[in-house]
Amino acid sequence: MISALVGIAIERKLLPGVDAPIAPYFPELNAAGVDARMRKITIEDLLTMRSGLTDTNQAYGAWVRSPNWVHYLLAHSLQAPPGAQMDYNTGNTHLLSAILTKVGGDTWAFAQKALAGPLGFNIPKWPQDPQGIYFGGNDMLLTPRQMIKFGELYLHHGRESGRQIVPESWVEESFVPRTQSRRSGKLYGYGWWLEEMAGQMTAFAWGFG
Repeated sequence: MISALVGIAIERKLLPGVDAPIAPYFPELNAAGVDARMRKITIEDLLTMRSGLTDTNQAYGAWVRSPNWVHYLLAHSLQAPPGAQMDYNTGNTHLLSAILTKVGGDTWAFAQKALAGPLGFNIPKWPQDPQGIYFGGNDMLLTPRQMIKFGELYLHHGRESGRQIVPESWVEESFVPRTQSRRSGKLYGYGWWLEEMAGQMTAFAWGFG
């Protein structure tokens, strides 16, 4: 869903595009002593889990107990050059939520207005970090029917009842294999896993557990 919101934000000119660096949204990256490579991280690097940022999944407890989740991500050393390799990392999508908060108000309100409302349902408010940024990685409180509704939106190329909710081009771009997990071997697009099943390239959402 964060990926969908990024696509909508780009269409609405709230974001310049996937090639845009994230540094303008996080002034701390311009401070003296910060690894200059971090200023090269792009929105696409976050979408494809290729930012090279510290792996929050390996230190999940320390991350979510920290007083500032965004600062925690940006203060640690890079594990790999941006764009080089995929490491599934919840911190990437949380940074996307932080960016959405800066350009479109809070992520929950944007999701409610741009996605849930047009699909005919409400999203309850889900957990936030200490700075009030809605968690970009987990804990969205969706029912199974709402999850199916969201999946069908992508199955129908971003349209619902004749209305284009997610740009069709974004749906297509999201399903382009852009990297591959070193752990599972599965391909990955913009927030979607991709795998051939019974001769069909299939896109699916697949989180921890």
